[in-house]
Amino acid sequence: MASGGTDDVGAGWRTARGADEAALLSEEITAARVTPLRHAVAAAARSAGLVGHGLEDFVLAVHELVTNVVRHGGGSGEVRLWQNFDLLTCQVRDNGPGLGEVDVALPSPGEVGHRGLWLAQQLTEGLMIDNSGQGTTASVTARLPARSTMNEGR
Repeated sequence: MASGGTDDVGAGWRTARGADEAALLSEEITAARVTPLRHAVAAAARSAGLVGHGLEDFVLAVHELVTNVVRHGGGSGEVRLWQNFDLLTCQVRDNGPGLGEVDVALPSPGEVGHRGLWLAQQLTEGLMIDNSGQGTTASVTARLPARSTMNEGR
């Protein structure tokens, strides 16, 4: 995960999911599906327990990654969302030309665009990028709020 201003790009990348992980969404990405995917991610994240600003931030981060697939990653790919205990993870994959060297940083104020990866990193618990094979895979995570135990035992 990226933290403290440094980028942990590709390190610790996991493609295999464990038995404790519940798949919530697996959809193809195309230009025509950008808006429906945003709604599907929001619904799945909400059903997993993400709410409020955390939900809005996570959905915007995923939307930025999906838009990058359409604009820069060959136009198509796949989005997968799963939950592992209190961690929600969304993986976005394309088959484009790859990113080359990745520097996730805020561009200068006069530069148009190029803020998607930076936003995804800022709005979530972490952004991981793997561009070691064909295409690019980006993953963002969000911590789910603790479930209320106030009504237990009544």
